[in-house]
Amino acid sequence: MADKSMTAWFWNTGVWLPPGYTWESLAQAEEYRYPVFCDVWTYPFAIAAIFIVLRYLILTPFVFTPFAVNIGLSNTQPRPPRSNPTFEKIYRKYRTRVPPELISEGAKKEGCSERQLERWLRQKAASMRTTEVGKFNDNIWQFVYYSLYTIFGIVVLWDKPWLWDIRHCWYNFPEHSIDDDVWWYYMISLGYYWCMTLTHFFQHLRKDSLQMFLHHVLTIMLITFSWTCNFVRVGTLVLLVHECTDLPMLIAKIFILYKNQSLTDMFFVVFLLLWLSTRTGLYPFWIMRSTLFEAHVILQMWYPVYYIFNGMLLLLLLIHCIWTYFIMRIVIRKLRNLEIEDIRSSDNYSAEDDDSIEQKKQS
Repeated sequence: MADKSMTAWFWNTGVWLPPGYTWESLAQAEEYRYPVFCDVWTYPFAIAAIFIVLRYLILTPFVFTPFAVNIGLSNTQPRPPRSNPTFEKIYRKYRTRVPPELISEGAKKEGCSERQLERWLRQKAASMRTTEVGKFNDNIWQFVYYSLYTIFGIVVLWDKPWLWDIRHCWYNFPEHSIDDDVWWYYMISLGYYWCMTLTHFFQHLRKDSLQMFLHHVLTIMLITFSWTCNFVRVGTLVLLVHECTDLPMLIAKIFILYKNQSLTDMFFVVFLLLWLSTRTGLYPFWIMRSTLFEAHVILQMWYPVYYIFNGMLLLLLLIHCIWTYFIMRIVIRKLRNLEIEDIRSSDNYSAEDDDSIEQKKQS
């Protein structure tokens, strides 16, 4: 009884639907096919399971890893240092950036020199690095998915009127039918992000792990809520703008591993132009301009869902701005004749501080 009352309170039609509509009237309509709520809580998990099996049990061991080894990438890690509970505790909290006083205190406690403790921390950090093959596998998996999904998105949306005139996202809302191709476009994306979220905690810690996790959770919320309220048309546009952006960066990161600086630079420039034109261009000035300034005019939409969705979209834009800041740092480093490094996602924390070369990059 409590669960039903909580559900009724959360999905109050006065919050999520325009005046005059109920969930029952939308679901029972014969003239259009309204999204089925339970779809987003069933099919995406099956798709996520397929992705996990495909990636970790088929492609990684039988395709990606053999290919990476054949092109000369390393699949070995330095041996971890001898186990030491005191040093382990220091490493978990500070990694290799330990305050000098704690270095002295830890070394004194274990009866060793400060140099030995610092060496232990560097060795521990090196042993926690992702191997070149591991990085290649991660990048190539994302490249394969985003390439196929971007092509699929273009095919799905090419003949849709809202791709060419975004105001069709609001005309006759919420009486929009869900075509089969749009259904698959939504379910596949949601399944992929559930896959990334469920496997997030089993991957190496990265510089942007928290941002990536928040991004995945926020994306799942946006997809789920937009499906439930039938903001699917604008949702497909958000997906299309986002999923194509990382393709050139993923290629650049693969060429970093292959030590081809000229191709790395070329694809990074392509990535920079695509990122600025989509994440900081089309997304805020095409999609968000319409959700903020056109939707409520066409729909007379002043009910709470307007603020809920725009709040989530603004939070997503904030994450984009943070990542744009990091990307521009890469540009500045390149202009100072330093190598391109994907601060946004390529390295884990242990790789950041391991040796003097990395410290020079941070200076």
